[in-house]
Amino acid sequence: MIIALGFATVGTFLELHLVARAHVYCAGDLSAGENFAGSIWMVSRLVLFPVVSVMSALISLAFQLLARLPHLAGRMWLELLLLALTIAVSAAGPVALTLYDLATQGTPGNCVLPWWPSWLPS
Repeated sequence: MIIALGFATVGTFLELHLVARAHVYCAGDLSAGENFAGSIWMVSRLVLFPVVSVMSALISLAFQLLARLPHLAGRMWLELLLLALTIAVSAAGPVALTLYDLATQGTPGNCVLPWWPSWLPS
């Protein structure tokens, strides 16, 4: 759960910062209406992002439960592997949400950011 709280806190502010910077890069100076709409969207992400992080953490608990099985307990290499899988699955939800929001909210129209990887939608 500590990992999920870390991803929820840091990920939320990182996502909001990335999306806001990308949107300003693509749209230039925003009008008052666009700023208000962006603020409403940000509030929705302050609620949604922790939910996604906690759900990812709950899914990743399966790997921690596997490490507690009698046949697997005590094997250091397996516990390290399962810990790495736990962290990866906990990060998967927040990373996916960040990439989705950056692709949809941060790059309006046909704007492509200069550092945007070619395999992500624009």
